[in-house]
Amino acid sequence: MSFTQPLLMAPELFLDKIVPIFFYAGLIVFAMTGGLRALQSEMDFFGVLMVGFVTATGGGTLRDILIGALPVNWVSDPTPLAIVMPASLLAYAVERIGWSQRQIFNWIDAIGMAIFSVTGTVLTLELGHHPAICIMMGVITATFGGLIRDILCNVVPFLLRQEIYATAALLGSCLFVGFHYLEVDPAISAIISMGAALLLRGLAIRYKFNVRDEDQKASPRIIQR
Repeated sequence: MSFTQPLLMAPELFLDKIVPIFFYAGLIVFAMTGGLRALQSEMDFFGVLMVGFVTATGGGTLRDILIGALPVNWVSDPTPLAIVMPASLLAYAVERIGWSQRQIFNWIDAIGMAIFSVTGTVLTLELGHHPAICIMMGVITATFGGLIRDILCNVVPFLLRQEIYATAALLGSCLFVGFHYLEVDPAISAIISMGAALLLRGLAIRYKFNVRDEDQKASPRIIQR
């Protein structure tokens, strides 16, 4: 099988129906993390919207630019904007509920990372790119939005202080590419790959893998200028 074979084996239902569902779910949860991070940084309403937008669309935007899929997805189809903006405001509801913001933030972020690690890979595979590029684009889609989010909010990003975060995204992307070339049903492949990425990240959250003790004392950790 050619390394550059696109997802021709995938049922039309998968690409036209299931992938968009995953994609929109990822937008919602990542927009929520952006809103939560903005609230933690005491930003105003506009800040919550903007950070939520950048978090949800940043990884996909960079991916589309790198692989030449222009205009980028939210420019060619404004539907993501209609989803991201209200989703960002859900952060206010989470804050009012009174749950541990650190814990719910970590788990929501983990869900978004797992989803985007696979959707970014799927969309790149469909364009016929080499599997190594597809894996790279999956990781970028899953992590770059959160990287920008934390930098904007003056917080040391997960990507720079918790190695297991990028590793989980890499796992999800690699699994999907592997299943693709084994001709496993793409819907099953996507669910297993997302589940594996979420499980690895969840174990890291639960058991504090690769996190120094001092990182647990402050949430979020602010960059010292």
